[in-house]
Amino acid sequence: MWLALWIGAAFFTAMPQLTMNGLDSMLAVNYTEAAGPLRSMDAGVLRWLTVGNTNLLGFAAAAVCLAAGFAVFLGAWPRLFLILAMLLALAGWVVFQNFGGIFTGSATDVGTGPVLILLACTFWPARRARRPDEAAAGAAAEAPPVPADPGGARDPAGL
Repeated sequence: MWLALWIGAAFFTAMPQLTMNGLDSMLAVNYTEAAGPLRSMDAGVLRWLTVGNTNLLGFAAAAVCLAAGFAVFLGAWPRLFLILAMLLALAGWVVFQNFGGIFTGSATDVGTGPVLILLACTFWPARRARRPDEAAAGAAAEAPPVPADPGGARDPAGL
């Protein structure tokens, strides 16, 4: 599920963003509805995208999506790439979705950012698994010490 989600995200972010549902169109709508600080952020991002950086942003986001998807799926530095996936979801939620439009008064949901962050938290590894030789060494180190017998050998009957 994780891999399919991030491959799909990479595919859709790498596609040309010149349609009605593209990044620049979405930001133009957000700009007209956003509150003060979000409006200036949207204006800055919209200016940056309209000078031809849409494909650059799409390819960079697609590369990050693929890296996050495959690294977590294969178990290569999962914590690092889960944090990267959470940051990507948070950035998209803030910049492109304006916190899901909750400040406009017309939002019906909070958007995808919190859901993706929660999903990434469910994939968080609990702890590092021990190898069998490390587990045996750890168990031996945690065993209580055997008290020394100051009187030498004792009678097995306890006399």
